[in-house]
Amino acid sequence: MGGHPHYVEPPPTCPSASVKATRVALSQLPNPLATASLPSVVLAQWMQPMISLGSRQILELDDMWPVCSSDTCKTLEQRFRRVYEPHRRQVLGLSPVFVAYVKTFQAQIAVVLLGCVVYVLALGLQTYVTRALLEFLNGEENVFHIDSGYWLVAMMTGSSLVAVYALNYLFFVASRIGSNMRSLTMSLVYEKALKLSSAARQEYSTGEILTLMSVDTERVFTAMVQGPWLVMGPLAFVVSCVLIGFLFDFYAALAGAVVLTAVMAISVQQGDRIAGLQRHLLQVIDERVKVTSETLQGIRVMKFYAWEDSLAQRVEKLRVREVGLLRKFHSYQVLNTVMLFITPTFLSGATLGVYVLIRHTITVVEAFTLVAMVNISRAALNQLPLAIGGLSKAKIAYTRIDAFLSSSEVASVLPNSSKGVESTPTNEAPLLSACAELESTGVGRGHISIRDGSFEWPANLNGGDVVVVTAAADDIQRESLDKVALATNSPRTSGNADQRSSLSSEKQGFQLHGLNIEIERGSLVMIVGKVGSGKSSLVNAILGEMPRTSGMLDISGRVAYVSQDTWIRNATLRDNILFEQDYDAELYARVLDASQLAMDLKALPNGDATEIGERGINLSGGQKARVAIARAMYRSGTDVLILDDPLSAVDPHVAHAIFDECIVKLAAGQTRLLVVNSHYDLLARAEHIVMMHDGVIAVQGSYESVLAQFPHLATHDTSIQGDNMKSIAESVTVAAEEGDDDVLQVSSGEDCNVEADTNEAAKAQVVQECEGKAAGQLIRAEDRVKGKVGASVYKAYFDETGFNGLVVIFAVVLAYCTGQAARTVVDWWPGHWARNMPRRGVDPTYSGTNFGMWYLGFLVLCTVLSFGRALMIIESCVRSSQNMHDELFRRVLRAPVTRYFDVTPMGQILNRFSSDLDQMDSILPQEYQLLLQNASLALGALIVSAFASYWIGVAYIPIFLVFLYIGQYFKKSSREIKRLEGVTRTPVYNLFSETLSGLSTIRAFHMQDTFINQNRRVVDTNANLYLTYWAASRWLATRLDFLSVAIIFIVSLYLVATAGSVGSLTSGLSLTYSLMLTSMVQWVMRSVDRTDNAMTSVERLLYFRQIESEDTAGKIINELTARDPQSTGGTPRSWPSRGTIRFDQLCLRYRPELPLVLKGVDLDVAAGEKVGICGRTGAGKSSLMVALFRICD
Repeated sequence: MGGHPHYVEPPPTCPSASVKATRVALSQLPNPLATASLPSVVLAQWMQPMISLGSRQILELDDMWPVCSSDTCKTLEQRFRRVYEPHRRQVLGLSPVFVAYVKTFQAQIAVVLLGCVVYVLALGLQTYVTRALLEFLNGEENVFHIDSGYWLVAMMTGSSLVAVYALNYLFFVASRIGSNMRSLTMSLVYEKALKLSSAARQEYSTGEILTLMSVDTERVFTAMVQGPWLVMGPLAFVVSCVLIGFLFDFYAALAGAVVLTAVMAISVQQGDRIAGLQRHLLQVIDERVKVTSETLQGIRVMKFYAWEDSLAQRVEKLRVREVGLLRKFHSYQVLNTVMLFITPTFLSGATLGVYVLIRHTITVVEAFTLVAMVNISRAALNQLPLAIGGLSKAKIAYTRIDAFLSSSEVASVLPNSSKGVESTPTNEAPLLSACAELESTGVGRGHISIRDGSFEWPANLNGGDVVVVTAAADDIQRESLDKVALATNSPRTSGNADQRSSLSSEKQGFQLHGLNIEIERGSLVMIVGKVGSGKSSLVNAILGEMPRTSGMLDISGRVAYVSQDTWIRNATLRDNILFEQDYDAELYARVLDASQLAMDLKALPNGDATEIGERGINLSGGQKARVAIARAMYRSGTDVLILDDPLSAVDPHVAHAIFDECIVKLAAGQTRLLVVNSHYDLLARAEHIVMMHDGVIAVQGSYESVLAQFPHLATHDTSIQGDNMKSIAESVTVAAEEGDDDVLQVSSGEDCNVEADTNEAAKAQVVQECEGKAAGQLIRAEDRVKGKVGASVYKAYFDETGFNGLVVIFAVVLAYCTGQAARTVVDWWPGHWARNMPRRGVDPTYSGTNFGMWYLGFLVLCTVLSFGRALMIIESCVRSSQNMHDELFRRVLRAPVTRYFDVTPMGQILNRFSSDLDQMDSILPQEYQLLLQNASLALGALIVSAFASYWIGVAYIPIFLVFLYIGQYFKKSSREIKRLEGVTRTPVYNLFSETLSGLSTIRAFHMQDTFINQNRRVVDTNANLYLTYWAASRWLATRLDFLSVAIIFIVSLYLVATAGSVGSLTSGLSLTYSLMLTSMVQWVMRSVDRTDNAMTSVERLLYFRQIESEDTAGKIINELTARDPQSTGGTPRSWPSRGTIRFDQLCLRYRPELPLVLKGVDLDVAAGEKVGICGRTGAGKSSLMVALFRICD
């Protein structure tokens, strides 16, 4: 062809991006992590360029380094598959996936374990140096026999640096492993979803698989990141007890061991309870996500039936169950957390009591050395509850992932490429195995043979093609549900209700018996039969979607398929037709003409580059069918063309044109199977006809032979032919040009009799109205807030508790400060007791009994306050989460269809009601509790350590200012990286949802590898941002830990320099509390950062408050009821008893930027009248219904 038609955009090319002259985008540079040296990784210095850039400007995706080749899904899968043994029984009943992960990352895990040992030993050395330093300050011979206190300061600083840098390095390695496990799990789940059999699709709903990809993958990551504490906790416990026994007394160490053992036993038992709750919780989450997904997918019909309140109540009932389990879950977890948090105080009390009981005396040096030794296990005990909880969640997640990956797969009967011819395989396909390449024979391509074949859908299959959403049983009459289920517009269902009913009924354990069919290459075969006779099941059996129970099935060559439930991708019209094939301008133009799409493209704002929206929401049923036909026609090298009744969605004259141009001419030479549910006049042109009846072939043969047995087929012609058809087509030309699409047309288009005259001037006017890129862009990009999370977000979050947010925050902070004051008194009391020990013989007030009782009282008070404050913040977070979900879900249900749902990908909404909501439900309560707990402890440590001298407090000022500067410097980058991670997560869910809705088409075209590669790309992009965020947190941690060590250095140096001038009690308390700052400050800052980033999920959810609501939702009835004083809550007395409809100069457009689709419609329908509305595709029939039900304001 000489050139492209004006409605065909040239092939897309990369736009010339505005490149800044001053720098090259980081995305164009190799990832420095791939070549970073060990010191650079330990210090996280390789992250400096990105952190520095983020401090100067808002980070964008272009500012992210590409993913390292070793972290890509493809590389990880290759490593995983070499060691994965799903059917081998594992020792201790371990998960096969978990065992394979351990083997895959065994070298990196060994590094993590080595780092754990180094960290704990460095803390042990630090404690040993603490005793020596206290002995030096008290004028005693120290355990190292070193005369210079400055050498002790150097040893203290050195051991602290080794501890913090070992800790940061091991956690970076752990986070990298966890990120790899997360992305690998997402990839494995996606690939398995592409292979699920019909029975497995029944077992696993879209919501359940979405939970696997969103919630369970996070559990896998969290368990790996928190896992090192499961090693360091017991190891620190052992080292602590050994040092107490070595430096003090065996029985005192034994008492401490008994306390720790009892606490660990209780903690493990609590972990089992938490695991049980988590198991039930995930089941409820699965159900809620499933109902939410189905509700949103069927939003049009839900609004037709005004079910918003009823469905909201149904979801809220599930949410009440979920929140009840969440409250129990967090309560058990916080009890575990607080118990382990205060365990060091009980450990100190037990060892101190036994030691005094045996030795009858204790010195200040011994008292604070004992506190320092107990502090070895303090950090591990603080983090151990999260690690145990993470392990419990991961066990459940691995069990669910194992079960999913072990579920049955569809038997592949289609060849892998155009080179192969494949005979019938076994019904069992190996897990995660690629389809075998077949030898090229070149014989019998396009041949289909079924010999004594029997096929059966799994019993009680819920019909994956139909989404059935029902309102609360109390609100809707049961007899109406079946009708509504058939009307629900799901992403996998289009066409008339009879077709959907047929498909649904076929999948309720439906069977095909004794099939014998031989189809030669190039044949034109038509399949007919009544609704529910098995036509679509026969097609699915040939495609391998319907399980074979007996007999043989052979199919050779490359297949193209048009499904009954037309599958449209969320992409441009061209991308839908090309379907990942190379662009051939000549073939493309021929396909457009043959499929009767050419005239439609003229009226689209960007021609074939116009986005046609998720599930094709801006196309009519006929246009969607023609796009699917064009996709099949464009498929190069096709040997077998299977069309499952696509002609029923188009007008009779269009059906004839498609049949002549596509099926007869363009597909000549291919084996063609056409299911016919209408247009029976086409049967005469078939070479072979198969008539189905109740799952068996009633008759097959030529048209004449079939007609001889079923003469009624000749009278079943529903088409409009000849002059009659032409006159009707001409009569609706003007109305069609002024009308618009049945559902949501960007422009009216021609549905098109190619021979009819068209009004080019009118079409040019429509093109001019819609011209411009903005008009062609239907699906809007996901909203992303930039800059810091505002204080209004925090206030709005705590306002959802039902009280003023500022009051809640003040009360919680006050409770934590009070609890920390009690904790400080508990730590100060042993030194006070030891200092006054010599006075017990002189004054009975200083007796051991009195001191012991006071100590026990302080312990009880500290315990009560610690539990109380933790339960307060947990309850506040849970109440906020419950109230916010209910409010925002109702807000979404009230959003306008055309201005919100039609332009917002479903995956984006589900991402917020699954992943973001999980962050608010599961992560935020823990993060707030840990933040306040660690912040109060760190603040107490800073204040107490400055008691030795105000000069120490003065020295803290510049350090504190540096803390603030680094925190603000870092948060600018971290916050945007986290937001970008959330944005890149949405394409993962969008592709996943889109894939499941078009599974049969993807399999028929054998595009699994293409979609797997697409999934790998979007997962790699998201995983790269995910790992970058955690690597950035290590950058912060190393620098804050260095400042923490600087505080230890300042305190110990001051005490040595002023030896003898500071009392032993003050010196001991200041030194031991400064040691608590090892990693404590960075935990606080990281908790602030993690909480701030988790609040971005709240921020994304709060965006739903900005969605405009339907203008008149429920207002009219409420106003009428309010005006009628005799109304008793039902309909008012003035409510009409008979319905009439009147349209007076009705004008309608779907969105403000689009042209009118209805222009001045006048219509009166009297009560009791039956009115039929006709018109060609795109004339505006459905638009009248949209206006009648006020779907569009």
